Amino acid sequence: MDAMLLKSNLGSADASFGYSPAIWGDCPIKSILEGSIPGIIFEPNLAAGGLITAPTTSAALVGLGLSGFGSSGSTQAYTNTLGGGIVIAETTDDEAVSVFSLSHAFQMGLTKRPLWYEARIEPSHTATTEQAMFVGLADSTAKTVSIPLTATAGALGDLNLVGFHKLDTDLTSVKTVYKSDGVTAVTVQTITSALTAATAVRLGFKKDRNGLITFYVNNVKQTSSFQTINDLGTGFPGDVLLAPIIAMHLGAGAADNTLAITRWRCVQLI
Repeated sequence: MDAMLLKSNLGSADASFGYSPAIWGDCPIKSILEGSIPGIIFEPNLAAGGLITAPTTSAALVGLGLSGFGSSGSTQAYTNTLGGGIVIAETTDDEAVSVFSLSHAFQMGLTKRPLWYEARIEPSHTATTEQAMFVGLADSTAKTVSIPLTATAGALGDLNLVGFHKLDTDLTSVKTVYKSDGVTAVTVQTITSALTAATAVRLGFKKDRNGLITFYVNNVKQTSSFQTINDLGTGFPGDVLLAPIIAMHLGAGAADNTLAITRWRCVQLI
């Protein structure tokens, strides 16, 4: 039997080390692990301890079982903090760094089964022209200095994605977004004062059995959601397979920015 989460815990703001009950309270993750319900779980061991060789292109992060991209001046390393985690860093303006899965195993069209996603991150800076970021799911388009974030203030590149996006001019705000390739990105909601420099924040979303996608910040459900209506890719990327990704792009005036990742999970019923 899966653990039961108390209803009184589901709506309170919480950025602590655990996962958000408001997202995961209805996820049968234990049953998936036991094999009684078919599903897929992405939850990398961020304290794995293997040697990470930071790439200067797109390459495997061998110690983690993940892949990464790094521009000049980038690194991916362990946080060496209580509980573990990894930190992606960049020292050069207009350059980028990311960490992602190459197993594109998740899909968010209307007829696909429920999905849950959450990452706990900590951005080092929130001042203007410092760092842009994307946290969510994206397609198999090769990750580069301009994918998923471009040099234009960290605007989204042309690929399929769902998640949270911050321009380097957005300061403490973050947007919930989705995008199909060849189509302009759609902002579901701009969440003001969501971020604080050098402070952890949980960003997550889930798709229910009816195709409704809801977004959460620090365990709190946000006011705007999105209803998928089909399995096509004409407006929402319902027709493509996606994988978890977290990316950072430095603005024109930035240097020595970091983005720590201390929890990261995506689950879908199959």
